[in-house]
Amino acid sequence: MKNLGNHVEILIEGKRANLERFLSDLPGKKPPLARITEIKISEVSFSGSPEFIIIQSESGTFENSIIPPDTAICEECRLEIFDPSSRYYHYPFTVCTNCGPRYTTVRALPYDRENTTMADFPLCGECEVEYTDPLNRRHHAQPVCCPKCGPELWLSDSRGKVLAKSYEAIAKASDLLQQGSILSVKGFGGFHIACNARKEESVQELRRRLERPEQPFAVMANDTVVVESFAEPGDAGRKCLTSIRRPITVLPKSKDFRLAESVSPYLHNIGVMLPYTGTQNLLFNLVPDSVYVMTSANLPGRPMVVENEEALEKLKGIVDFHLLHNRVIANRNDDTVIRVVNGQKAFIRRSRGFVPEPIELPFEVGAVAGVGAEMNSTVTLAKGKLAYISQYIGNTSHVETFMYLSEVLQHLVRLTGIEPLNWGCDLHPAFNSTRFAMSRGGTKTLQVQHHYAHILALMADNSLPEDSRILGIALDGVGYGMDGTVWGGEFLGASYFGYERLGNLLPQPMPGGDLAVKTPSRMVLGMLSGRLGEAELEKLPLYFPRGRQEFSTVMQQLQRKINVTMSSSAGRVLDAASALLGICRVRTYEGEPAMKLESAAKKSIHRLDLPLIFRTGKESGVPVLDTTELLLGVYELSGGKYSSADLAFAVEENLAKGISKIAISIATKKGFEKVGLSGGVAYNDHITSCIAGTVKEAGFEFLTHRHVPCGDGCISFGQALAAGLRTDSEGIK
Repeated sequence: MKNLGNHVEILIEGKRANLERFLSDLPGKKPPLARITEIKISEVSFSGSPEFIIIQSESGTFENSIIPPDTAICEECRLEIFDPSSRYYHYPFTVCTNCGPRYTTVRALPYDRENTTMADFPLCGECEVEYTDPLNRRHHAQPVCCPKCGPELWLSDSRGKVLAKSYEAIAKASDLLQQGSILSVKGFGGFHIACNARKEESVQELRRRLERPEQPFAVMANDTVVVESFAEPGDAGRKCLTSIRRPITVLPKSKDFRLAESVSPYLHNIGVMLPYTGTQNLLFNLVPDSVYVMTSANLPGRPMVVENEEALEKLKGIVDFHLLHNRVIANRNDDTVIRVVNGQKAFIRRSRGFVPEPIELPFEVGAVAGVGAEMNSTVTLAKGKLAYISQYIGNTSHVETFMYLSEVLQHLVRLTGIEPLNWGCDLHPAFNSTRFAMSRGGTKTLQVQHHYAHILALMADNSLPEDSRILGIALDGVGYGMDGTVWGGEFLGASYFGYERLGNLLPQPMPGGDLAVKTPSRMVLGMLSGRLGEAELEKLPLYFPRGRQEFSTVMQQLQRKINVTMSSSAGRVLDAASALLGICRVRTYEGEPAMKLESAAKKSIHRLDLPLIFRTGKESGVPVLDTTELLLGVYELSGGKYSSADLAFAVEENLAKGISKIAISIATKKGFEKVGLSGGVAYNDHITSCIAGTVKEAGFEFLTHRHVPCGDGCISFGQALAAGLRTDSEGIK
């Protein structure tokens, strides 16, 4: 057997019946991490080899190579680290062929030990025996090691002074967490910052140090029994939690929420994961009912810390102690985040445990790259029928993150062997990613409208063939429109080769541009200033950081149309409703107003109708949902017998109904059989479920994402598809 990078070549000999049985058994008996996409068979001359041999991989080009993702420690290895008779007892880096770090260790191809970060740890005699034994489950497991020859673990104080080593370091770290200390913990693909999630004072102190007043923290618990003490996983959530990929799974909080309230304040849900490294399993075994905050060690939108010295420097003043090891992280890789929406798994962030597994395409494309938008960025390389979407990168408006994007892309090119002939990027001229793609010499670049990229990703994610057409609904916060305004509530008649804007939400004024995102009270004034007088607007329960002076400034901006951006964004409508209802008047993290609106809506009792007024675009002639009337309806019902929860539910329900009606009308008129939904608003379970139910009831097939995020994590994928279908070896067709 030989690893050829993008496939494995196996030479088998024997009786024909035995060979046929081997082929029949292969799919069901393959190793857990193996993936079979195709089997090609050819007959060769009999060589008479008497034994099983793995031949050294050959160097060369490894185009479309498939590197396995990192997975959780398997049950067999986990039992060994708790078995006093095992040589792996209490050793946190215990792995085998079926588990452990993979992608985060790979420096180059072929995927052999010398090309990984484990090359720094030569095998001892005992590990060599297991590594070369075909009957051992550690046979040719590249990360295999033991306490004699593998990485070491230690605990240090904030200045780097070593306090304890090996298992003693884990035991000491457990004691410190129980006492309320804040620690950094080095894992597979980066650092977590950890504290005791049951101690309110510890969580509050972490918030103070990180300057994250209310952004929800993910937590880690030992098992699903502990999880059920503070959350309601359900069957779908439990399946995600316990999979070998171990994502963060966003779950509803239980009524008896036995964690610090400040872990996930004012939200109805919480992100939860189970231990996936040996270190984490050993840590939780010491106090099995413990629950720890495990948040990525990074500033918002910037890359996560991956190096020991970097942790000591950048986390100074944030953590009290560091739990470190000396295995280099070759590839930074954040935790994957998943939520169950409308009964189906939805990726919020596709990263550890899934990357770099390729997405299979329903058609072939040229050698292309997509570089994403700005927020929640990823990059994509594609060629033939495979697309490789990178791990989560972050906000590329930050120089550090933009440099990371370039590093990820270069590494992905080395691993896949795909040299892009064409590039796809966003339409926004000021994005760093757009400038990066446009500056590539010797290649062609295609700018792809943001929401069209969403719908292209949705189509390929559902394996729609090349000649398909769909009515795509794209609902999010922001995307640069073809007319130079901000889009985000779009109905696009789309194929893989083009689109038409067939409807939208009413464009609304955003006084101050991005300031209206940070202070959604500005959106309220923008949406209602044409219907209410200044005296009425001033009485609204809004908040402005600079008080009355800022209110006056915003009103002048609206009256004079100075520094006012127009936006059809569904996200901004939800933000405005959240501010008007007093649920969230200042945004401190991405998506906060809409997320808190959704959580408030969960407490509603009454079901209310709000005005649904449909208009026709003056210049476009397409149907438009008047969201001013929707917000005005909220204003008229507020302050009476209905709670903010009732009105929050009404906003979501009626917005979804209005969107559904326009979609059904367009699909009927234009002959679309399929209606799909993409964009960040699609993470709202209430809105998505309502649209899905209404559309399906009207006789249309409804599609959402399956393998890639609904949000901007899918944009690079859509861009690559757009560029790939317009390329051949000569470039743009």
